[in-house]
Amino acid sequence: MASFHKGFIKTHPLISAILYVLRLYLAFSSVSPVTTAIDPCDNYTELNDTWRSINNTHRSVRNCDRSVSWSGWYRLFINNTSAHIPDTCVVYGRCGTDIPLWIRGGHPTVTDGVVTRDVCGHWDNYCCYFGSFPIKVKACPDNYYVYELVSPTGYCSAYCADTGSINTSPTTVTPVTISPDPCYNYTVLDNPWRSINNTDASIINCDYHVSWSGWYRLYINNTSAHIPDTCVAQSSCGTDIALWIRGGHPTVTDGVVTRDVCGNWSGYASYCCFYGSFPIKVKACPGNYYVYELVRPTDCDFAYCADTGSINTSSTTVTPVTISPGNVTH
Repeated sequence: MASFHKGFIKTHPLISAILYVLRLYLAFSSVSPVTTAIDPCDNYTELNDTWRSINNTHRSVRNCDRSVSWSGWYRLFINNTSAHIPDTCVVYGRCGTDIPLWIRGGHPTVTDGVVTRDVCGHWDNYCCYFGSFPIKVKACPDNYYVYELVSPTGYCSAYCADTGSINTSPTTVTPVTISPDPCYNYTVLDNPWRSINNTDASIINCDYHVSWSGWYRLYINNTSAHIPDTCVAQSSCGTDIALWIRGGHPTVTDGVVTRDVCGNWSGYASYCCFYGSFPIKVKACPGNYYVYELVRPTDCDFAYCADTGSINTSSTTVTPVTISPGNVTH
């Protein structure tokens, strides 16, 4: 027993060294990589083209942001005055371009952090006739905004700049009561060509010339159907621009809701909401079907699709965004 104790004492420094190295290894291997975020409020590129002003009505020169190599975050200025992208509709032909781009959904507050906003372009008497890729927006403490801009979808469109007021008010949803109940007062829409499985492009149907009035329930071959709530490929549904609704379907308890209508196009830039059509009202009915208050689309070669597959009733979850270091200049 004594010899064992003596040997243990002799080897103790070696064991201690091994344990020390093991502790260091475990300590370093358990540490997650740390990325120091760079706040885009302090790291942006200035965008100071005076022609971007919403007050610019000159159309002799057409500026197109698709030719810009966008990278990172931007802050807007007009004549050395801090500006922002408008969050209300901008009239066609302003901002030194064909399709003036504005953001929908209002600006965030500082406490909101980084948010994503849809980008719209005015055309043909509809403020969101053209949809462009969404952008990220952040409100900064010194009362200005920065934007992570990307190449637009439109052939000749450009981001506008405004020095006026902004909208930071949340959207209030007002309950809608329809009388009589459209779940029991609707018109049946049962054109087989509306099916998302119809890819025959030899005949182009157009909902623009339909005399829409009231509420509609869709059928395909005597089977109850619904307007798709996910992207539909171009040239489906017996038309050129196949229309679908964005935002998912409501539940019965939601009552009547309003949904944006989108059309996919794979021309200059493939985007599921390249075309925007006038919003429609939607209601879920107790018998597991839906009714829609359909309206004339914004253009011809547009038609509402019909689907008998699954639907989306999940609400959109907003995930907090952390901005990582980037090669942006200030």
